[in-house]
Amino acid sequence: MLSQQIIAITPPSLGDTGEALRIAHLLRLGVWRVHIRKPDATVEEIEALIRSIPHELRSRCVLSHHIELARRWGLGGVHLSVADWSTLRERPTDALRPEQIVGVSCHSVEELERLPFRPDYAYVSPVAASISKPGYGNDSPWTPELRRAITARIPFPLIALGGIGEANAQGFIEEGFAGVALLGYFASQQLYELTERVQKLCAPTLLLCGGIDPTAEAGLTADMQHAARLGVRAYSIVTALTCQDAVAFTRLTAVADTDLIEAVRALRRQSPPQVAKIGLIASLHQLRLLVREIRALFPACRIVWDPILRTSSGTDLLPDASRKSLLEVAELVDVILPNHYESRQLFGESIPHEWVERTHTAVISKSASSTEEDVTDRAYLPDGRLIESTAPRLGEDRHGTGCLYATTLCAALARGEDYQEALHAAQRATMHYRLGRRQEAPIRRLPLGRRMFVTHATTTAEILEQTDLVLRLGLADIVELRMKDAPWETFLHTAREALALCHAYGVPLLINDRVDIALLTGADGVHLGQRDMSPTEARRLLGDYALIGLTCNSAEDLATARTLPIDYVGIGPFRFTSTKKKLAPILGLEGYRALQLHSFPLPAYAIGSVSPEDIPDLYALGLYGVAMSSSLIHAARLAADDRP
Repeated sequence: MLSQQIIAITPPSLGDTGEALRIAHLLRLGVWRVHIRKPDATVEEIEALIRSIPHELRSRCVLSHHIELARRWGLGGVHLSVADWSTLRERPTDALRPEQIVGVSCHSVEELERLPFRPDYAYVSPVAASISKPGYGNDSPWTPELRRAITARIPFPLIALGGIGEANAQGFIEEGFAGVALLGYFASQQLYELTERVQKLCAPTLLLCGGIDPTAEAGLTADMQHAARLGVRAYSIVTALTCQDAVAFTRLTAVADTDLIEAVRALRRQSPPQVAKIGLIASLHQLRLLVREIRALFPACRIVWDPILRTSSGTDLLPDASRKSLLEVAELVDVILPNHYESRQLFGESIPHEWVERTHTAVISKSASSTEEDVTDRAYLPDGRLIESTAPRLGEDRHGTGCLYATTLCAALARGEDYQEALHAAQRATMHYRLGRRQEAPIRRLPLGRRMFVTHATTTAEILEQTDLVLRLGLADIVELRMKDAPWETFLHTAREALALCHAYGVPLLINDRVDIALLTGADGVHLGQRDMSPTEARRLLGDYALIGLTCNSAEDLATARTLPIDYVGIGPFRFTSTKKKLAPILGLEGYRALQLHSFPLPAYAIGSVSPEDIPDLYALGLYGVAMSSSLIHAARLAADDRP
């Protein structure tokens, strides 16, 4: 499902000082709306919470009950309980701004039908057993049949509420609900946990069905690895056990029919997959069984069949299958992915336009045509379109190439990409694999910003508050987390929270000194001092995609830095700074000028009590960027005070 279909409801009690930050974080992750519900809070307490929410995000918040507060603070609208709207005769239009919305809660069909006005949306609850209220919703009257009937009949958007998590959220969308509202699922979570939960709730899901290859270079094991690298969730159904390697195929042992059926049905409580990929199968009979069970359990799931008729080592599979029987089974799925050999077995030398239009099954023909330089894949679609994608002929097919292609294509379709995009993605992944590079790494290095904020606080809450303010006002585009004397556990926790916050703004987070913290959190890189771990060792541990910076204090340091696997240097100190216990000699503008930084091959940052007013002079001397701490916090607070 999409993050734009999610409403997050705040816990009813007032949270800690970081609650506004968590609200902002959810909205930046793409959550449709945050519903502020504080039934026992005073007006003053609610206003204090709203005041801490960034101005630009308040229009995506709705507030329970307090119509006047929603208007005064420019919120997106108001949400009315049954007790609230039962006292009204019409929509409270006069009390709100024209752009503000009105939502309501309803617990029965009768309440929906006796609403005194047409709302912009309505909660329907409880649709399932509640996560946050034990026992609540166990006897819900909202059966699946009633839910489908009411979403089809009611002329305004309905939002499902009560007992919703990643396992069932998509199911309510498929029943016709415009979105889902969640309370317990997001309650009392840290920023990085909120990130994980939103991503988990919204991540596309594949159902991968195939055989087990002992080499793990093909088959189900490889498919699961590919899916993880592509950032999609995957369920797995084992269809067969094989004895094979890249050279020879010895034996295939099919999973029993009953076990195959039971394995599919065991997924009935899971969030529905968007796409199911079926690979190696022992018989057409079992393919029919598998398709039948998937259709029954997940009606909206798109089924893709990769018809493995011959192994890469040349062993024929399904030897008794005829062209007629293959095509009969192919009609049952949504997409088939034959290679050149399989396409000839299915369609002979003919082009499958007519068959596709008749059966409504798309055919993606891998290597449909080729030259010495290029390979072209073709997608024949039921609407009559022909889509082609051409890639350079590089490298050679290897064991598992077909599995990689099919999984990459299915992941793209699950993400909602069109066939053209899916073909390109599959071809790119395959090309890299043929060249011996496996897939491209899913994590891309974020750009190296020019204005670095170096944190200047000791507690997690202070660091997050300062960082959020600086980034929100656009005063920095890269962050370095510096916590010199913090306990290891505090540093680790803060790093996880800061990483989630920085990535919500699309900026990289560097960890000062601690390579182990960067490794454990997946931070974007590290900044190392002259007495810290060597950059060479840090690069070995963190990999090619990490940003690594090094503090330099002299021309000699810079000469050494040229030979190291780093991305930038920090040069200083510019002025005296109280944040450093062992301070190197002050450089000042003349010191930077003497270093002749215009000819230095790496980006160089000025460090040490730099202020925003210094930036033009420093850039003129060849500095790429500046690293600022307390001066940036001061500037951010002044700017925030000046905002309306």
